[in-house]
Amino acid sequence: MIPWLTSGAFLLAAVVVGSVLARRPQARTPAGKALLTWNLFGAVAQVATIHPVYQAVSSLVGHHNTAIVISHGLGLVAAFFAEIMMLCWTRGADGARAAARYRAAITGGAIAVLAVLFALTPEVADTPSSWRLDNIERPTVALYSVAYALAYSWVLLDLCRLSVRYSRMVVTPQTRIGLQLFTVGTAFGLAYQLMAAVDGLVGVTGHRLPAHTPLSLALVCIGVVFLCLGAVVPLVATAVIEFARRCRQAWLCHRMEPLYRDLATEYPQVLKGPVWYGTTGWLVNWYGNGRRLMQRTIEIHDGLSELRPWMDDLAYRVGAAEAMKEGFDAEAVALVAQSVQVADALRTRRGGAPGHRIHVEMVEVAKDHEAVWLARLAQTYRTRLVGHTLDALASRRDPAGQQAVRNPS
Repeated sequence: MIPWLTSGAFLLAAVVVGSVLARRPQARTPAGKALLTWNLFGAVAQVATIHPVYQAVSSLVGHHNTAIVISHGLGLVAAFFAEIMMLCWTRGADGARAAARYRAAITGGAIAVLAVLFALTPEVADTPSSWRLDNIERPTVALYSVAYALAYSWVLLDLCRLSVRYSRMVVTPQTRIGLQLFTVGTAFGLAYQLMAAVDGLVGVTGHRLPAHTPLSLALVCIGVVFLCLGAVVPLVATAVIEFARRCRQAWLCHRMEPLYRDLATEYPQVLKGPVWYGTTGWLVNWYGNGRRLMQRTIEIHDGLSELRPWMDDLAYRVGAAEAMKEGFDAEAVALVAQSVQVADALRTRRGGAPGHRIHVEMVEVAKDHEAVWLARLAQTYRTRLVGHTLDALASRRDPAGQQAVRNPS
């Protein structure tokens, strides 16, 4: 059962990583490719230990238990590519290439030793779940177990060291969590390999420890799951964050519609985008939501600039006074006052009144807050409070009109 679980975990991780690399060209870095290769080799290594595959390999090669050495060799190759991934993250592609040479030599040497020891071991019936434990009293199998455990332990310690080092360099919390999960997985894998090394050392003396296959399989399964989670969680979390970001962009576009629609009616030569941006719009233009939000923000700013000659400081002051009566905070007061000023300017322009030569200053908003401010402005712009304030403004205004002055800063 455990080989199915571990191979399934690696395959699922490979599918997730592969889909990300296929959809995002910027993710096709040496580290990303090494991550995919690690998952693929890990999956094949685990599939080789599944009973039907195990027997099929024995029948094809003509030697029992050949699949076990293939699985262990592929497992070391997979771990080597995991090291490449970490090296690319910590040292860059050029530094990883230089650091990978001696690691490749160690991995290749370990695989060669395993192959030689396996060839020297007398052939026994297929035992896919416990070939090493069932034959641990044989000297070659005991040495095989020690060699494999030491090689894999060295790789896991290297991965743990690189993971801790890289966690100090990253800034995104999802990547840091992924590295922590990866480190936990290497710890479980290291515990399993140390147990296998002890089995081999005891086997060299001609003895064996009490059976502990369930514990060994549990350590393997837990370690593989945590390793795969460490690889997948940052990608999935990043995708979720991107999904939420694009949803928010579409939501802001939708909330801007009341103001955008009225400005587009007055200035069709300035505001040229689609007026309606509902559910269908943001689904169809999923990857364009950021561009659409930026375009809509710029166009609304341009429309408000065209409208400035009709903006009146009196409208701003009356709007602020009405908002203060409602007990709003300073930001809400400025928002209501600006909304009254914009609504009044649109109404005045539609009435055919000439614009003022002195333009009124708009409320200053930080660049990273412009879209949110305009969305709130568009929503406030159509509220009952603004309509009531416009009525109060009409009763206070001199029929002859007043020349606009600048808003106090």
